[in-house]
Amino acid sequence: MTELCVIHPGELSPLCWPRLARHLPAGTRLRVLELEALNGYWEHDPNTTVDGLADRLRLTLDPRQPRVLVGWGVGGVVAEALAARLTRPPRHTILLDSAEPGLADKPTDADLVRSYAMLVSARRGRPFPLEETTLDPLVERLAQHGFGAADVLRKGFFQHQRTHHFNHRLTSRHTPAGMPVTVVQPAASLYEDLGWDMRVELLAAGGDHYTMLTDPDHTVSVALLLTRWLSPAYAAA
Repeated sequence: MTELCVIHPGELSPLCWPRLARHLPAGTRLRVLELEALNGYWEHDPNTTVDGLADRLRLTLDPRQPRVLVGWGVGGVVAEALAARLTRPPRHTILLDSAEPGLADKPTDADLVRSYAMLVSARRGRPFPLEETTLDPLVERLAQHGFGAADVLRKGFFQHQRTHHFNHRLTSRHTPAGMPVTVVQPAASLYEDLGWDMRVELLAAGGDHYTMLTDPDHTVSVALLLTRWLSPAYAAA
């Protein structure tokens, strides 16, 4: 039985993966590795490294289990490092909207306002056309449209900001292992170019960084992409 092993960094509920798994081939085993479960304060530890996270995750996996590795966002960078450490290499490693380490610049305030609007919209399951590039007007309009209280939304933004600044520091000092990967980039990606040089197969998906995992139409498309590596025919090849 093939295992779909997901590296999930947080922000969205891990329950998005069981919903996606409903559209995978029968018999697929889902395992979600939450980075937050390693250490509740991993985002605040200046000594945290991608390699260290991958080493700790490797100890939780059965080395005999055939699996496909998937990482979302910064979890994709960890997945690529983990793939290089497994005694039994994964059938394949797929990165969902994950930028190559060192490629992306530190996110600007405008970048974070854009990504936070995406996150809030995905969590609420409601589309929200972004017009603002600064925080206060964004929070005011989100509150006016019923996405939450302004003080709660503002507090959520600062957590979002800390998370993305940490993720940038974490990956900017990491050197990829050089494993072959497939990169899936949504239409409204967080990045213009995800990089990964010539080792990649680049596939497209609908939605944005968050709705590719929360919007039913987009999650079905992602599941269909993953089916390629989870099907019995691929396993027998």
